[in-house]
Amino acid sequence: MGTTALDPTIPLPAAPPRDALPPGPRAHSVLQALRMHRDPLGYALAVHRRWGEPFTMSSPGFGTSVMFSSPELIGPIVAGDPDVFHAGLANRPLRPILGRWSLLTLDRSPHMRQRKLLLPPFHGERLRAYADLIAELAEREVASWPVGRRIALQPRMEALTLDVILHVVFGIADEQRRDELRRLLPPLVSSARRLVFWGAVVHRDVGPVRPRETFHARRAAVDALLYAEIAERRALGDEQLARRSDILSMLVHATHEDGTPMGDEEIHDELLTLVMAGHETTATALAWAVDLLHRNPEVLARVRAGAASRDVGAGDDPYVDAVCKEVLRIRPVVPVVGRVASEPVTIGDHELPAGVELAVGILITHHRPDVFPEPDRFRPERFLAGDSQVPSYGWLPFGGGVRRCIGASFAQFELATVLRVLARAPLRLAVRRPEPIRATGVTLVPARGVRLVRDAA
Repeated sequence: MGTTALDPTIPLPAAPPRDALPPGPRAHSVLQALRMHRDPLGYALAVHRRWGEPFTMSSPGFGTSVMFSSPELIGPIVAGDPDVFHAGLANRPLRPILGRWSLLTLDRSPHMRQRKLLLPPFHGERLRAYADLIAELAEREVASWPVGRRIALQPRMEALTLDVILHVVFGIADEQRRDELRRLLPPLVSSARRLVFWGAVVHRDVGPVRPRETFHARRAAVDALLYAEIAERRALGDEQLARRSDILSMLVHATHEDGTPMGDEEIHDELLTLVMAGHETTATALAWAVDLLHRNPEVLARVRAGAASRDVGAGDDPYVDAVCKEVLRIRPVVPVVGRVASEPVTIGDHELPAGVELAVGILITHHRPDVFPEPDRFRPERFLAGDSQVPSYGWLPFGGGVRRCIGASFAQFELATVLRVLARAPLRLAVRRPEPIRATGVTLVPARGVRLVRDAA
């Protein structure tokens, strides 16, 4: 069903030789990945200082890329002609994980057709309809934490955001199937993360160590549940589907412009994409938000005062929104996005050959003092005066242009809603030392998981 409406294949241009690209570190890609893993912010800024802009870097998962970080040079890349600047080709290492119909791995008209089908559930009134459910799930999660004992926040936020996905995206009523997905999805995401970060260079099956075999076995188990849920949803019929608010039901009910419905494989791949793109990422942003709030008592006090005076699901709190934006600035969950140029391109004064991978160094951009004064300070007020003080393409936690993350509005809404719940809770940091940043998969996570103690109310 529907698969004839799209053609997901675009030829991959030949990669240019390394000598045709700007200078940069020449260490083996695995060594560069190790340095990025251990200290992503320090390493990225050090390379930028040493080599200037642009510079060329390599990673096992994504190959060799030319990195840009100034807003005036980022703009032509993220907002450039999608027939020339291909995000789907840049994301090709994700295709074995997410599938050939994933919004992240498509380009040109196939991408736009899928995007049109996925946009409606993530905007406007539909977001507000989810507020009470998200707040209820967050309150239930906090209430389950032991009093007076140390916990790691990151895994608890991953459990919470997975619950949000199971309710809001999948709309699964069968508690047994929800429990199965709660059990199966986290290890699948973990396997996928390692597979992407390390790539085929080191992440291969050798003797009894079978990371790829493990990934495919885990995905097969998840696939069986997802296809079963899709089949049951199709059996409901259009009238019942139209009354449901979950995103899976909307996708089953949706049709392409030619009137054909989405195929089972299309829906499966988009569901998996929403899990991979919206589960760990939002959980990580929440963990960073709590860590940063508790290291900045004045900001925490202001968020707590606002949360105490309003319904946690109410939304439209400019200060909380500014806090969320500042969290995503100083700790962008996704540090880099990319494009592959299908023809020679000129970025500023730099002429680059066809096939070049262009990387947007979000992590570097967000820490440039010429873009954000005092970049190491957590100062939400910089976003209160309006975006006019932030240059275009200066704040890019969700990418930009026609490839801006389709779930950006939902992610910010979920982040703000849960943060108001967490601000009300009697929490304190168990460790005062700064939380180290680690690069893993395509995200930047707190190395210790943000260890907290929940005090008695």
